[in-house]
Amino acid sequence: MNKFLKLIEPAQEVQGLQLSTTNLAISLLVTLVLAAVMMLVYRFCHDSLTYNRKFNVTLMMLSLASCLLLTLIAANPAFSLGALGALSICRIRTNTRDPRDLGFVFWSLLIGISATLQAYVVGVMGTVLLSIVMLTVGRTTRRKDGVTFVIRGRKELIPQVQAVLKQTPGSSIRSKNVFTDSFEMVYQLKAPHAEENELLLIFNHMQGIDSVNVLAPQTEVA
Repeated sequence: MNKFLKLIEPAQEVQGLQLSTTNLAISLLVTLVLAAVMMLVYRFCHDSLTYNRKFNVTLMMLSLASCLLLTLIAANPAFSLGALGALSICRIRTNTRDPRDLGFVFWSLLIGISATLQAYVVGVMGTVLLSIVMLTVGRTTRRKDGVTFVIRGRKELIPQVQAVLKQTPGSSIRSKNVFTDSFEMVYQLKAPHAEENELLLIFNHMQGIDSVNVLAPQTEVA
């Protein structure tokens, strides 16, 4: 019985880990700093269509929650069994807009665990390395779908419109609808904003063009 009571008492030193108020405060401070860096990297790696502000705040919460949870488990072996049992019945099914978001979830857990274990070098070096990788590779994987041009006008202007768009690099036709007296063509365009504005001016000066609509690329929502 005495051995059991000693087992469930909060330990002040578990596997070389000194648990105290000062160490906990330092771990939380390191977690906040590293999580802030991760949040900035997440913001720069996503554009306005894929960035999710609520998910970015959730990453900070995951880092702090993992730090506190691991601290409780390390301080009380009996609680660790109950925590594992409680977490085993949790089912979290949250859809993400970008597959890279799953990597940021594991990154936030890395920050919390390394700060709790006082492995600050691992946390800092891991955060620096992941930041460099995501800022270099993450930017190249941003959406480059461009914009969509929907052009409507008289049927006789189809050759002229096609000739103008063929001279624009990065343009590809998506659909073409030809009616009795009119037409509708949808083009995907990958060009700078200056060329987009130039195309709009050209089509607006064409006699017989009814409307030109420019649509933003669609967002990938899981």
